[in-house]
Amino acid sequence: MRPRRWNETGTRYAMYGGLGLMASVLAIGTGCSQPKREVTRAATPVVTREIPAPLRGTIGSECTFRGIEPVLVSGFGIVVGVNGTGGGFIDPAVRATMERELARGGITRANARPGEIGKSPDEFLRDPNVAVVIVEAAIPPGAPRSAKFDVRVRALPNSGVTSLEGGILWTTELRIGPATTMTGVKTRIIAEARGPIFINPFVEPGAVEKDGVSRDVGRILNGGVVTQPLKLEIALDNESHTRARAIVAAINTRFPQGPYDDDPIALGRSANSVALAVPVAFRQRPADFLGLVRHLSIDQSFQQERARQYVQSMKANPELAGDLAWCLRAIGPPAVPFLREMYDYSQISPRLSALDAGAKLGDMRVLPHLIRIAESGAAGFRVPAIQLIAELPSSEEANAALRDLVNASTLDVRVAAYEGLVKRADVSIDRLVVGDNPRYPKFFVDLVPANDPLIYITQQGEPRIVLFGGSGAGFGARRDSIRLDKPLFVSAWNDRLLLNADAPDAPVRVFYQDVRTGRRVQENTAPEQLAALLQYLAHTPTPEDPSPGLSLSYSETVGALYEVHRQAGVTALFATEEDRLRAAVWEAARASDIEERPEVSAADEATGPAKVYEPQQPNQPPASAAGETQGGKPTLIQPLQRKPKK
Repeated sequence: MRPRRWNETGTRYAMYGGLGLMASVLAIGTGCSQPKREVTRAATPVVTREIPAPLRGTIGSECTFRGIEPVLVSGFGIVVGVNGTGGGFIDPAVRATMERELARGGITRANARPGEIGKSPDEFLRDPNVAVVIVEAAIPPGAPRSAKFDVRVRALPNSGVTSLEGGILWTTELRIGPATTMTGVKTRIIAEARGPIFINPFVEPGAVEKDGVSRDVGRILNGGVVTQPLKLEIALDNESHTRARAIVAAINTRFPQGPYDDDPIALGRSANSVALAVPVAFRQRPADFLGLVRHLSIDQSFQQERARQYVQSMKANPELAGDLAWCLRAIGPPAVPFLREMYDYSQISPRLSALDAGAKLGDMRVLPHLIRIAESGAAGFRVPAIQLIAELPSSEEANAALRDLVNASTLDVRVAAYEGLVKRADVSIDRLVVGDNPRYPKFFVDLVPANDPLIYITQQGEPRIVLFGGSGAGFGARRDSIRLDKPLFVSAWNDRLLLNADAPDAPVRVFYQDVRTGRRVQENTAPEQLAALLQYLAHTPTPEDPSPGLSLSYSETVGALYEVHRQAGVTALFATEEDRLRAAVWEAARASDIEERPEVSAADEATGPAKVYEPQQPNQPPASAAGETQGGKPTLIQPLQRKPKK
């Protein structure tokens, strides 16, 4: 049979050869009495893209990736331990939903434990120490099973819940899309969330609102976990079993199935669809994996020759340097020898792209080039260079460079260098676990040797307080590097927290009254070293460990530390990580394409129409001068203003 022919518009002509002969024979055999029937075939259009010549033949040049946007997941949850600020009004549809869930979970009068008075679901929800909340999160595309993520928690609108401070979220199932009651469309459960709630630390505990910041909103750092991963899809522009098999083979050759992967990374579905899963090895960087697959060549032969061509194209087409660097990374280690000639190339864009690809492929020859950029490069290139150094294989030279960079004059460079040292598990970082349960600590205190003292607070991932300061050798020297300045007087939270030292050699006295319980603590000798003081603030005295402490939460400890800084109780800059969670949830809501799968029974319909709670749009922060705050918290790279020392 001769090949099919195509006209300029992509419409197929009739096929020649054996097919035409067969049609003639059939026509003769049927006789002249039968009318001729004209057979028409549906035309299959050929999709072509305007792709630069060097990028043709990659998966991304012939396919569309589906499911690569962050996924919004939501649900209604129960928060306990809010100490009288919960209860309040609950929309009837939400109440019916939560009563059913509580009954399914065993909250009934009959299920009370010995010595307890059982409560019905309705009585439980009316408890002022309990709050019904909306739980929301944005899951990265392709996040594999057990991947963790931050969760946003907010009280129901108009519920009367004034604060979620001190609350703990019970395990909550998270479905795709916005939170909806039981009569609404039910979507797939792909994650769950639980844990202690982190409230904005820069407002007074117990206060309802300050500077426009409400305490009925919080987050759970790393509180979500993926339970049912979503598959990604690669849709071919043109239907072809042969091409689909070639794509599957290319992906599985470059990314073989690991010991913890459930299935092969790519699985063929049809002539125009390939299922894709993010390998467990890329759990923390799914976007990297998707970029590599998009730029992976479908033809896996002659990889070294292809790498040489990519490098030549990078020189000839500097505007394509970023995409070509991805193509070289997709080839893998065979591309490294060809990249090296670009590390000192005269044009900045190809040179930086080659250094990025070389670092991601583990080539240590990029290190001196990256160190020069990190130490004295242009402002926009220093932090990316530090992040690349952090990804290189184990090297004392790389670690030493990062240790030097924590003393840089620019705040974001110092923080990036510290994060790089943490990523590389460098021995210069001492970590203290703060909390009474080592398995579930309240937060961590990282001690970083540095010339200039700095206090840095994280608001994503792990809860950390980072203390920069003290260049002396030994753990003890670094622990004592930042101390309270005496004489000292700090009054915070309407005089519910007082720290006082009348003279440089006087002990630090502490008075504290808990806003929730009214408990009073008075200590005549409190720790003067900041790390030890943080442990004191968070410790809860128990019979097993009766040492004194104020039992503050992470957010309360951060708030107390900020007041000490603001009132000149310590000589150090103060900075915090930018809070991006609300914006991430909002963007995921805008990007999500929710497939409606009704699972509503007739009994559910009787409870009335469904209530759907869309994520809140993030506020636009006002422009602020250096040292001011945005939305009730300090910005990432600005030192905060504080009261002058008297």
